[in-house]
Amino acid sequence: PQPAAGWPGPHHWWRLSLCMLLLLSPGTGTGLLATRGLDRSRQGPPPGAASASAQPVAGDAVGSLAAPSRLGIPRVVFLPSGGGGDDLSEFDLPPAPREGEYGSALASPLAGEYADWGSLARLPPAQLRGSDLNELLQPDSVQRLRFVVSPMEAYGALFRWDTVFAGLRGLHAAAWAEVAEAHGLPFDAEDSDRTVGRRPEIAVTQVFRWQPALDDWGVAQALSYEFCEALGRRFSSYAFEPRPGAVRLLTLLNEYQVPCCLCSELDERSLSDKVEAADMARFFQASICAEDGAETAEQAYLASCVKLRRPPARCVVFEDSPQGVSSAKEALAKAVALVGKHPAYEMMHADLRISSLEDLTLMAIRELFSGEEPR
Repeated sequence: PQPAAGWPGPHHWWRLSLCMLLLLSPGTGTGLLATRGLDRSRQGPPPGAASASAQPVAGDAVGSLAAPSRLGIPRVVFLPSGGGGDDLSEFDLPPAPREGEYGSALASPLAGEYADWGSLARLPPAQLRGSDLNELLQPDSVQRLRFVVSPMEAYGALFRWDTVFAGLRGLHAAAWAEVAEAHGLPFDAEDSDRTVGRRPEIAVTQVFRWQPALDDWGVAQALSYEFCEALGRRFSSYAFEPRPGAVRLLTLLNEYQVPCCLCSELDERSLSDKVEAADMARFFQASICAEDGAETAEQAYLASCVKLRRPPARCVVFEDSPQGVSSAKEALAKAVALVGKHPAYEMMHADLRISSLEDLTLMAIRELFSGEEPR
């Protein structure tokens, strides 16, 4: 029989089948019918409607609804978990993550523990980890462009006090010797070198291991107080001079915009007074002092990285003792060892060994990071 007037011919059946497939196919989620009613579903179900239609879309932060395009290819429609406003359409995308000063930190898996750079600055040094800082202190897109123009600016330089100024270790040894002699306690001059960079209470209990201090924490604090008084008397009258080559190296680093940090166990006022008296304050963009609460050299280096906003893997530490070089490596930073007080074979684990700061060039520092371009 002939089809009725207006009825599509056999060659139109494939079009009708395709339309029905797009409208009712379960393989594409809810189909075009659900997509057409998307805006109505946001306004809530009509009175008397089943409560099943009010079920939330899967996902806490962002939900998705698969809908086919005109070519039959499923596409993803994003809906905010709160339901969104009435002006949202099926083409809305989830909001982009807010970028802080170091935008990559927000995209890191550690973002729940460290919300932003400010939270890092508020943490005590004992809670900082080098592996975390290597992820959280990565530069953002603007800084990466600046580092392309000025590559050396991507790095940081951390200086122990003794690598810039001479004489502090001698003052430490004399002060500890005075405390030990006053209380009849054993004293070894080599142990005093290990106390530099540590809190006095830690030095008394973990380095010298004086028995009265091990039995009573109050005794350890009293001995630490006597040490600080003895060191203060010697420190106030001592005029520090920069080591040979220190001014030349710091001037070169500042010329190439490499941020520098001075690490010391001195209090903030004493540190600033002595640095200004030596006319060296202009070379350092940050400093670590006793008020920062770093109990070990490793913690001081990690706190320095936070202040300079450079990951430890992009920082170089200048040290003059094997213990300091080990602390720098534990902080995941590069280490340059000054040979002199300790022989070179005791600091074989350093990345570079030099006899004086005068022997160091900017290219030698750059080669420490060869093959490790900033991310």
